[in-house]
Amino acid sequence: MYDISIMNGMIIDPKTQQTTIGHIGIKDGVIRAITRDRIDATEVIDATNRIVCPGFIDIHSHINYPLEPAWMSVRQGITTALSGNCGLNVDTPIKDFLDGIEKQGYPLNFATLIGHSWRLRALVGLNDSYDVADATQIEKMAALAEEGLEQGAFGVSLGLEYAPGANEEEYLPLVQVAARYGKLVPIHIRTDALDFANGLNEAIQMMKKTGARIHISHLAYQFGVHPEVTEMAMVMIRNTIKQGWPLLCDSGVYEAFATYIQSAVFDEGWNIRYGVNLNDLIISSGKYTGERATPEIYEYVRTQEESTVGTAFVGVWPDLVRAIKEPFTMISTDAGLVDAPGEGHPQDSGTFPKVFEKLVREQGALTLLEAVTKSTYMPAKQMGIADSKGFIGLGADADVVVFDPATIKSNSDYVGIGKPDAPPTGIDHVIVNGVSVVKDSKAVQSSLPGKILRQANIPWTL
Repeated sequence: MYDISIMNGMIIDPKTQQTTIGHIGIKDGVIRAITRDRIDATEVIDATNRIVCPGFIDIHSHINYPLEPAWMSVRQGITTALSGNCGLNVDTPIKDFLDGIEKQGYPLNFATLIGHSWRLRALVGLNDSYDVADATQIEKMAALAEEGLEQGAFGVSLGLEYAPGANEEEYLPLVQVAARYGKLVPIHIRTDALDFANGLNEAIQMMKKTGARIHISHLAYQFGVHPEVTEMAMVMIRNTIKQGWPLLCDSGVYEAFATYIQSAVFDEGWNIRYGVNLNDLIISSGKYTGERATPEIYEYVRTQEESTVGTAFVGVWPDLVRAIKEPFTMISTDAGLVDAPGEGHPQDSGTFPKVFEKLVREQGALTLLEAVTKSTYMPAKQMGIADSKGFIGLGADADVVVFDPATIKSNSDYVGIGKPDAPPTGIDHVIVNGVSVVKDSKAVQSSLPGKILRQANIPWTL
């Protein structure tokens, strides 16, 4: 008798790149059977005409303590999330942070990076984003990074656009710490839009100087409305990979990005750099939620509020698709900056459903297998957890999503236009560690089976 059986589904396994029809038996949080024989189980899921694949792995997230953003992730099929990106993690020491989430309970598997450009800089007294670190501060940041990695962080994240004062002397020792253990270094690069090449080259040079596993965050969100920037970026990344460097990227699937309006990203002139107008910025949290920016609103929010999220419409769909189709790009949400109902970005609730709705079903830009691979096994390998997650196979962790390829759809939209937190259609069942957290498209909020993932420090060897 199994705990859960998933019957008659179209099973997609991105590890073996196979699609077939069969049944899956789950016992004690692990996939124990993949067969066409009858499977008896306490809970039986009829997956006829449904896709059965690994749970989605969100490699670029900002979800943390509040449970509502985590449940928005679960409802769109995410079973594992890597937080702490863009140099932003909310608390240290990492051990206390992870222990706190574990004690509280979590609906999905959770891992974190240790963030440089917000957290580590603040811990050593660099409170202005334009401050330049001295030798003592750099040494202390490197020690804190080492401590965070020792306590289970999956890598060190940089948000260089958020910390214009951070120079190579400051960040290179942190990158070297991560490289010593072969851990990930995701980077929100320093420059975007027409100046994208300089920021991308800076990230590539980090890899060439340290050997670190550099990962470019939310790739397509930084192009702007300039197709030549997109092509330039693709050429630079392809050439780096052809030289043997393991450069990979993640990307969301929206033409607008969201971040804090008080950050350096929205310094005066940001819209000129992107080639858009000031009113292409929607205020997505706080007093002016849902309103387009005017000079007066922009000035008020920048000077009178804290941690206000803005959504900037700076991209175009064809360039986004071009970036996502590349073999070096995986899917991510960039979700979790706000937890108030009706605020935030539609990516918080709709990213993965939109992939299968728009890129697979409607436009055919990706095959089902390609979309599943970019959403599961590819990020699992990048995180170093592909021995147990990101595939459908005997002994794999029972993190599974069952969805209807004919109806899967994102229902979330931008504030002022729709509901950014509206749940999707077509995600029938989500299973985390062998426990159903979504049944018949409804979240089972009494279930908190997520595990806190900690990555050991093992010295890198070739």
